[in-house]
Amino acid sequence: MTTLTAPPAASGQQLLDAFCEMGRSLEIGRTAETVLAGVPAVLRAADRASLTVLALDGATVVCRRARGRDEDAAAPCEPGEPVAPPAGAPPAGAPLAGPEAGPEPGLLRRVLDSGRAEQLRAPAEIAADGDLAAGTASALAAPVLGAGGRRLGVLLVESRTPEAFDRESRQALRAYAAGAATAIERTLFYEKAVEGHRLVSELEVAGKVLHGLLPHHLPRLEGLEAAAVYEPCSSVGGDYYDFVPLGEDRWGIAVGDVAGKGLPAALLVAALRASIFSLAHSSLALRAILARTNRLLYESVGETRYATLFYGVLDVPLRRIVYINAGHAPPILVRANGAVEMIHAGGLPVGLFPAPRYFEQDLQLGAGDLLALYTDGITESADRSGDLFGRDRLADLLRRERDRGAPAAEISDLILKTARRFRGGAPDDDSTAVLLRAR
Repeated sequence: MTTLTAPPAASGQQLLDAFCEMGRSLEIGRTAETVLAGVPAVLRAADRASLTVLALDGATVVCRRARGRDEDAAAPCEPGEPVAPPAGAPPAGAPLAGPEAGPEPGLLRRVLDSGRAEQLRAPAEIAADGDLAAGTASALAAPVLGAGGRRLGVLLVESRTPEAFDRESRQALRAYAAGAATAIERTLFYEKAVEGHRLVSELEVAGKVLHGLLPHHLPRLEGLEAAAVYEPCSSVGGDYYDFVPLGEDRWGIAVGDVAGKGLPAALLVAALRASIFSLAHSSLALRAILARTNRLLYESVGETRYATLFYGVLDVPLRRIVYINAGHAPPILVRANGAVEMIHAGGLPVGLFPAPRYFEQDLQLGAGDLLALYTDGITESADRSGDLFGRDRLADLLRRERDRGAPAAEISDLILKTARRFRGGAPDDDSTAVLLRAR
C-alpha cells in the first residue's frame, strides 16, 4: 500500500495528470487508484484516503481502494471479490447496509444517504465511527455523484492531526469528487455494457457509455424554461451537453462537439465532461476553466482530437449568462421584439493548441427572449441537392415558434423534426440543441 505524501502546495499539474489517467482507464480498480493518486494535490493534510464505489443500482459495493498508513490500510479489492476492510467498511460484492442495520450509521452511510459532504472533528464521534482507521483524529468525506445525482460512492480522507480540515478542504474535496464521478460512472457503464457481451462492438459499448453520461433530467429554473434534444447519427455520437448545479441559483451550461466518432470520441466526451464538471465547482474564472480544460485535452489526447465547446454560467434571478465560446457554433438569440442576434464572438476549440487565450462575454436575457445553443449537425444537414439547412432556417424557425408562444421543449423537438425532414433521412452527424426561454 502506498503512503500518501503531501506536496508543498496543491499542484494543478498533478490534478490534470490525475484526470488524464482517469480518462484512460476502463477498469474500476485502476480508475479508483488514479482517483486516490490525485488526493495529495487536493488536500495536503490527508495522510490516508479511501474510495468506496457502488454498483450503478446503488445496492452493492463493487470496489474499495485505500492509500496511506501502510500498517493499517485495507488491501485492495477487485469488483465482486470479498474483502475484510478495517473497522467494518463494506466489502466488495456486499449489500450496502441501510439505516436499519444499526442505530448509529457510519460516516459512509450518512454521506451516501444525504448526498452531502460531512466532516468529523470530535474525538468521541471519531472513536465511535467504524468507518475510520485507527489513529484518525480528523475525517472528511464527500459523495461521488453521477448524472441525475446517482450515488456512486464516497471519497474519504483522514488525518492523524486534529482539526486538519477546514471549510476550504471540504469544498476542494467536493469539487475533486465531482470530477472523479464522471470517470467512475463511465467505467461502471462500460463494465456493465461488456459484462456477458464480450463480442459487443466498440461502437455499441461506447454508445451506452455516452448515453449514461448525458443528463436524464433538466433543472427547473425560476422564470426560465430549459429544454434539450440529442440525436446521434449512429450508435455513438460526439456531441455533449450538460447542466451543472453551482448553487445559489447558478448553473453551468455546456454544449460541445468532439472531433471523431466511436470509442475514442466517447472517451474524449467523458474527459471533457469530467474537466468541466470538476472545475465548474471551483472559484476559477471561466477563462481559467477553459484554459485548464484545453491543457487537459491537448496533453492527454493529442492534436488530432479536439472539441468545440460553449460553456457559460447562468445566474437565474438575473437572467444573465457569462460565457466563453471555444470554436463552437454561434448561439442564436431571438429577442421578444422578433430581432435575431447571432452571437459570433468566440475563441479556438479546446485541445487543438497548447495555450490559446479565451475571453469571457456576457449575455442578458429579457422576458420573452429565446436562446438556442446547438451543434453543427443541425445547421449542416444537407438535402439531396447538397443545400445546407443553415443558421438562417434555424433562426426563422426559432422566431416563428417564439412568436406563437410554443414551449421550449416543443421547439427543441421541432428543430430535430424539421432538420430530419429537410435532409430526407437519417442524420450524417450528431444533432444537439439546448434552449432557454425567459418568461
